[in-house]
Amino acid sequence: MRIFLQFTIIVAICIAGEILHRIVGVPLPGNIIGFVLLLVLLCTKVLKLEQISAVSGFFLNHLAFFFLPPSIAIMTVGEDILSQWPLLLFLCIVFTIITIAVGGRCTQFLIGRQECRENKQEGGDK
Repeated sequence: MRIFLQFTIIVAICIAGEILHRIVGVPLPGNIIGFVLLLVLLCTKVLKLEQISAVSGFFLNHLAFFFLPPSIAIMTVGEDILSQWPLLLFLCIVFTIITIAVGGRCTQFLIGRQECRENKQEGGDK
């Protein structure tokens, strides 16, 4: 019964995202709005992680299964993708470099911020 309740909570949040998408007209898909809503509920402690941990753990453990429909859809347009492979390869390389650069910069920023905090704490202790 606990798993059914957890699943119902997750589905209700997903449906709420779809309803918000249709009513408000935000140019984001309903499932993305549902994810943001779930994040807000978890961050504000309105919903506790323990309340959905079993079902969310199941979803995470079987995540590859949820990639099957998009993978099959990509296979149906395989010829179109193959005709554009140079552009796709170029975009993959460029965005990989951008992702690495942004990730490195963010890491450097956060490490510098942490070191600054540690230096302030050491200076305040003396």
